[in-house]
Amino acid sequence: METLKSVYWAVRKDVPTMWFWLLSQLPGNTGIALRARLMPSLLGACGPGQIIQMNLRVANPEKLRIGSHCNFGQGVFITAGGGVTLGDYVGMGPDSKIWSVNHRFENPDIPWLTQGYESKEVVIGDDVWIGANAFIMPGVHIGKGTIISAGSVLSKSVPAYCIVAGNPGRVIGWRKKPEDEAGGGGKTAGTEAGGGAQ
Repeated sequence: METLKSVYWAVRKDVPTMWFWLLSQLPGNTGIALRARLMPSLLGACGPGQIIQMNLRVANPEKLRIGSHCNFGQGVFITAGGGVTLGDYVGMGPDSKIWSVNHRFENPDIPWLTQGYESKEVVIGDDVWIGANAFIMPGVHIGKGTIISAGSVLSKSVPAYCIVAGNPGRVIGWRKKPEDEAGGGGKTAGTEAGGGAQ
């Protein structure tokens, strides 16, 4: 009887996760429509107009905040335990990833697997495009209007309107140079994010 009780409570605790997984598996336009309608209730915040393709995986969905009119390709994976905020009109290509939690490994005298985790919030501004297979690391802030090239690994924050490529990701060009912005000088990445996700 005790075993049945423990199974019941384990399953009950994981019901939101199971619903999230089930919704992420539904194919075609029906799946997209159902995800747009039902997934907001499973997230920390979610604006309207989402297009979410199949196999979206989110760890700690209650800590994921999404603005409006975002587009998620197939197989996007987000670990939101440290907090992830996406602005409006953010696009993520197939199999791209955002990590806000990572293993600790500072002490070489202790196995890394036993050192626990560190959490660092990821903030992504409005009008950002993250290409297929790109990897955004914990603590990164991405400024408004930035393009992250497919396959890039971004471990440091980047300013608004830049174009980033490579591993490690680095600025290779600009959609709009910082001196072109009103008021002179580029804005920092963190000041442009959040859009409709409040």
